[in-house]
Amino acid sequence: MNSLSLSEKSIKTIKSITNSTYLDVIGLIIVLIGSVSLGYHKTRIPIHSFGLNFDFPLGIFSIINVGFSMISTRLVTKKNNIGNFIGTLNTALSGTIDYLLGNAAAILTYPISFIGNYVAFRFWKRKRILNSIDAIFYRNLVFGMLLSLVLNYLGFTYFSENPIDWKLFFAITIPAGISFGGTFNTSRMYPDNWIMWQLYNLSKIVQSVMILNIANTIKYVFYLFNAVLGFITWKDDKKKEAITTS
Repeated sequence: MNSLSLSEKSIKTIKSITNSTYLDVIGLIIVLIGSVSLGYHKTRIPIHSFGLNFDFPLGIFSIINVGFSMISTRLVTKKNNIGNFIGTLNTALSGTIDYLLGNAAAILTYPISFIGNYVAFRFWKRKRILNSIDAIFYRNLVFGMLLSLVLNYLGFTYFSENPIDWKLFFAITIPAGISFGGTFNTSRMYPDNWIMWQLYNLSKIVQSVMILNIANTIKYVFYLFNAVLGFITWKDDKKKEAITTS
């Protein structure tokens, strides 16, 4: 996937699609129609904890969460820092939903994503420069994966009453590790970080299917397409930045 192999005309077309408002609307429509047509908005789960006993409208909250997540991702793709701000708030809702769906480690892992998104928001407010891969890029990826392994293990063993399900453990741990590394690297605006988000999207599709989160499955299929656009667009923007500053 190399933007240099594409013609200038093709890159210009791709960048116009990446930065268009139409794609934002299309993403939201895909998620909303897919979720509602599957009846996901009717999903409710019983809550019996913290002295509470009621049926929680999980489907409706998941659809709202997906909508905000979609907006956040599209804004970040267009280098709009409001996307990082929305992503920071959205992380809290995502963590709650994942916890209710059986991800016991969410209580430990999502605060990391929350902090990572907030740090990206603060960094982008000060400076927005596209960077080439360096040692920090790989350090963040390794640190993110190790952090995910430790936190998820603690979550599955100490925050859950059920025996550890290793299949579910790795299905959650691997996407979380990629997400941690990708979120940490968002601060430095690496174009190649979009490749990591592609891997994350693929792993999240597998995870979402396993826990029957249909709205998320539809969302991450769209994100696969968006990450390709982001990679090509940011790569070309970086090339033009280098020409301008040289």
